[in-house]
Amino acid sequence: MNVGTYVAIKDLDNIRVLINRLEIDIETLVKNADFANNETEGAHVKIVVDEIKKNLEVFMENIEELGDQADNCSRDIRRARTVILQRIIKHPQH
Repeated sequence: MNVGTYVAIKDLDNIRVLINRLEIDIETLVKNADFANNETEGAHVKIVVDEIKKNLEVFMENIEELGDQADNCSRDIRRARTVILQRIIKHPQH
Protein backbone atom coordinates (compact mmCIF):
# COMPACT_ATOMS: atom_id res chain seq x y z
CA MET A 1 0.00 0.00 0.00
CA ASN A 2 1.26 3.46 -0.85
CA VAL A 3 2.39 5.52 2.14
CA GLY A 4 0.09 8.40 1.16
CA THR A 5 -2.88 6.06 0.96
CA TYR A 6 -2.02 4.60 4.35
CA VAL A 7 -1.81 8.08 5.91
CA ALA A 8 -5.15 9.10 4.37
CA ILE A 9 -6.84 5.93 5.63
CA LYS A 10 -5.43 6.44 9.15
CA ASP A 11 -6.54 10.10 9.14
CA LEU A 12 -10.05 9.14 8.09
CA ASP A 13 -10.15 6.32 10.63
CA ASN A 14 -9.17 8.77 13.38
CA ILE A 15 -11.96 11.09 12.25
CA ARG A 16 -14.43 8.18 12.35
CA VAL A 17 -13.41 7.34 15.92
CA LEU A 18 -13.82 10.98 16.98
CA ILE A 19 -17.25 11.17 15.35
CA ASN A 20 -18.33 8.00 17.15
CA ARG A 21 -17.17 9.56 20.43
CA LEU A 22 -19.19 12.70 19.66
CA GLU A 23 -22.28 10.60 18.97
CA ILE A 24 -21.94 9.04 22.42
CA ASP A 25 -21.44 12.48 23.98
CA ILE A 26 -24.54 13.82 22.25
CA GLU A 27 -26.63 10.85 23.39
CA THR A 28 -25.47 11.41 26.97
CA LEU A 29 -26.30 15.12 26.82
CA VAL A 30 -29.77 14.41 25.41
CA LYS A 31 -30.51 11.76 28.04
CA ASN A 32 -29.45 14.08 30.83
CA ALA A 33 -31.50 16.92 29.37
CA ASP A 34 -34.55 14.66 29.11
CA PHE A 35 -34.07 13.52 32.70
CA ALA A 36 -33.75 17.13 33.91
CA ASN A 37 -36.84 18.08 31.92
CA ASN A 38 -38.88 15.31 33.56
CA GLU A 39 -37.53 15.93 37.07
CA THR A 40 -39.61 18.11 39.39
CA GLU A 41 -37.33 18.44 42.43
CA GLY A 42 -34.94 21.38 42.25
CA ALA A 43 -32.04 19.53 43.88
CA HIS A 44 -32.14 16.77 41.28
CA VAL A 45 -32.37 19.27 38.45
CA LYS A 46 -29.29 21.09 39.75
CA ILE A 47 -27.32 17.83 39.88
CA VAL A 48 -28.36 16.94 36.34
CA VAL A 49 -27.56 20.44 35.04
CA ASP A 50 -24.11 20.24 36.64
CA GLU A 51 -23.59 16.87 34.97
CA ILE A 52 -24.67 18.33 31.63
CA LYS A 53 -22.14 21.15 32.07
CA LYS A 54 -19.35 18.63 32.68
CA ASN A 55 -20.41 16.57 29.68
CA LEU A 56 -20.60 19.70 27.55
CA GLU A 57 -16.98 20.54 28.40
CA VAL A 58 -15.89 17.08 27.26
CA PHE A 59 -18.05 17.44 24.15
CA MET A 60 -16.41 20.76 23.26
CA GLU A 61 -12.94 19.26 23.74
CA ASN A 62 -13.89 16.41 21.42
CA ILE A 63 -15.23 18.89 18.85
CA GLU A 64 -11.93 20.76 19.00
CA GLU A 65 -9.98 17.52 18.56
CA LEU A 66 -12.16 16.56 15.60
CA GLY A 67 -11.54 19.96 14.01
CA ASP A 68 -7.80 19.55 14.47
CA GLN A 69 -7.89 16.07 12.97
CA ALA A 70 -9.93 17.29 9.99
CA ASP A 71 -7.41 20.10 9.47
CA ASN A 72 -4.55 17.58 9.54
CA CYS A 73 -6.35 15.37 7.05
CA SER A 74 -6.97 18.31 4.70
CA ARG A 75 -3.33 19.35 4.99
CA ASP A 76 -2.14 15.82 4.17
CA ILE A 77 -4.44 15.67 1.15
CA ARG A 78 -3.15 19.03 -0.13
CA ARG A 79 0.44 17.82 0.28
CA ALA A 80 -0.32 14.61 -1.58
CA ARG A 81 -1.92 16.56 -4.44
CA THR A 82 1.15 18.78 -4.64
CA VAL A 83 3.45 15.76 -4.79
CA ILE A 84 1.35 14.17 -7.53
CA LEU A 85 1.31 17.38 -9.56
CA GLN A 86 5.08 17.76 -9.19
CA ARG A 87 5.60 14.20 -10.42
CA ILE A 88 3.32 14.80 -13.40
CA ILE A 89 5.15 18.01 -14.30
CA LYS A 90 8.62 16.42 -13.97
CA HIS A 91 7.72 13.33 -16.00
CA PRO A 92 5.40 14.38 -18.82
CA GLN A 93 4.25 11.59 -21.08
CA HIS A 94 4.58 12.33 -24.80
